[in-house]
Amino acid sequence: FPLRAHQSDEKAEEFMNTNLEAKAKKYKEYEEAAIKLNNLVFDTKDCPFYVHSFRIHGTQKTRQSLFESVVYSALQARTLGSIIDEVHLAADKLNRLDIFKHIDVFLDRSSDPLAQPGAIDVILSTEEKSRFWIKTGTEIGNDAGSANISLNIRNVFGGAETLETYMSAGTQTSYVFEFCLAKPINGNPDSKVDISAYRLTKNNQSFSSHDEILHGIALRWRVLSKLGFHELTYGTSWRQICNIAKDATLSIRESAGHSLKSSVAHTLVRDMRDDIMLPSRGYYIKLFQELAGFNGDVFFVKNEFESQINFPLGKGFIFSASLRNGLLFPFKTQQSKISDRFFLGGAQSVRGFKLNGMGPREDKKDSLGGDAYVAAGVSLFTPLPKLSRHPVKGHFFVNGGSLIQINPSQRLAVSLNNLAKRPSVSAGVGVVYRSSILRLEVNFCLPLIATNTDKLKKGLQLGLGFNFW
Repeated sequence: FPLRAHQSDEKAEEFMNTNLEAKAKKYKEYEEAAIKLNNLVFDTKDCPFYVHSFRIHGTQKTRQSLFESVVYSALQARTLGSIIDEVHLAADKLNRLDIFKHIDVFLDRSSDPLAQPGAIDVILSTEEKSRFWIKTGTEIGNDAGSANISLNIRNVFGGAETLETYMSAGTQTSYVFEFCLAKPINGNPDSKVDISAYRLTKNNQSFSSHDEILHGIALRWRVLSKLGFHELTYGTSWRQICNIAKDATLSIRESAGHSLKSSVAHTLVRDMRDDIMLPSRGYYIKLFQELAGFNGDVFFVKNEFESQINFPLGKGFIFSASLRNGLLFPFKTQQSKISDRFFLGGAQSVRGFKLNGMGPREDKKDSLGGDAYVAAGVSLFTPLPKLSRHPVKGHFFVNGGSLIQINPSQRLAVSLNNLAKRPSVSAGVGVVYRSSILRLEVNFCLPLIATNTDKLKKGLQLGLGFNFW
């Protein structure tokens, strides 16, 4: 038996060696063929060629007009190199429309006997994805959590349209229902237009003794440019301040009722960070402008700016700095509405203060929000002993901000000057953990400067979410 086992081991070893040699030989042949093909393409990339025909296999629901708009640039190419580049870009666009499981591209000499010299046929072999799909998930952030479900239909009319029904229930935003139809423009996944209708219920009882219900419709155009991601929106929303608490302050009671806002808004986002939750390098910029007053009883101009920059300092140390500010300027009315104001404070906003706990407050109870704010912060993330290989960092921070209401009887410059006179500042130390789905912070916070209307969060403060400042 030992002799037989020995012979069996020798045969197995011989078989493995032969198999490895065969695989190595095939790989070498494949590598040589790939090099020859690459050299051939490079040598002929400037030779005159043109696309004689596009043939698409495997589609049943997608309209021909969608493919025509996507491959139009490839049809204009007149060299082999430009044809290969344009066909690659067209396949990438089709893939990012999220209606195909795969897209295989084949180039072949045209089989049409009437074709001119240099004619190429392009064959796209595709398989469409299932038209219906369901997605569920959870969201955590700003001291709130929610669960959501969305029912989606792909390629509704054959032009890569998406029909989505979204529902969410949570703690702070207690109920959301949205119905949205989106369509790419000329088959471009980086340029889409959508129309949506929604109903939203916000629970603001924890900091402002009321609920808010919104019903609205919106038309959006979203496009990716060299500057970043743009979103242009025209929307109309009917807002209701309701469910006023029995012990609510007079200002909240006076805010109760209905308002109608019709506005146009533009958002620009440029995100060059290497990670949205715990970046080690890169910067982030967001600009937001809104003009309300086309219809309804709400009139204002609103601007907001957000920025963040991150530097690696070496040996696992990271420095991060952020700056944000916003201005809400009402016109035709003497005072802004609470639905449109800014709120500040919380683990993801300004640490060391309770959620929306900064700024104007009545009777030290209800937060009223503000028309102008500025907030800034610096953080130092450090490696922890024996945990350098894990997504855990030590955290030292100083952050602060100011939130005020604009006095309509004063000049705007006088009101804005008060921002610098009333800063609220805190500092602290803690631990940051970056999981695959969210960022967790546990900080010991010490408020250093505060106004008499701020609600402080001294001691341990827990933060869960995606974006932290």
